[in-house]
Amino acid sequence: MSLIDTVGFRPKLVLFDLDGTLLDSLSDLYAASLSMAKNLDIAAPTHTQVEQWVGNGAAMLVQRILADNFTPEAVDPRFDAALNLYMEAYHQLGNQQSRLYDGVVPLLTLLQSQGIKQGVITNKPSRFTQPLLQQFGILEYFELVYCGDTFDEKKPHPMPLINAAKSLELEIKDCLMVGDSSNDIIAAKTCGMPSVGVRGGYNHGRDVSECEPDWVLDCL
Repeated sequence: MSLIDTVGFRPKLVLFDLDGTLLDSLSDLYAASLSMAKNLDIAAPTHTQVEQWVGNGAAMLVQRILADNFTPEAVDPRFDAALNLYMEAYHQLGNQQSRLYDGVVPLLTLLQSQGIKQGVITNKPSRFTQPLLQQFGILEYFELVYCGDTFDEKKPHPMPLINAAKSLELEIKDCLMVGDSSNDIIAAKTCGMPSVGVRGGYNHGRDVSECEPDWVLDCL
């Protein structure tokens, strides 16, 4: 059964999250986190911590690692240096351990063949996003790519989703947000866009169904 069969309507635009939805990138994110921690001589985060702390952009992940807490109380004075170390480590890793989830390319190909527009809305910094999409051979499928630094706000704020619909002159109700975390589902709910939650990604240790998307899939 295809994504369109599951949701029971034909959207004019499908918006995908990237990390945890299209791309399993956790191993590289974890490796970059370890490298940053080693260079700062601080306690290294565990694999589980990084899995639960990703999703709100690189800056927030770094703040959580510095604070050793999901909710940092204040900006750490080491933040700027730490973020630079993390970014450089992630760049040097070159996504060597990342991979597309099963079913991604067939799904993107199917949607494209049906004339359904597609886009990516991610909280990943722009300096990494388009090169990564090119590296994995899927950039050509997308009408738009919005990153964590494209606008003043990022998911869970609905601004990127609203702007995606506006840019293609579409109604919110005719679009569909597909993601693995609360950031994606909250952004969609806030602006009234239908949403699909995909299990198996990075949702801060919670099942994406708890976010109450319109539909839930075990995989793409």
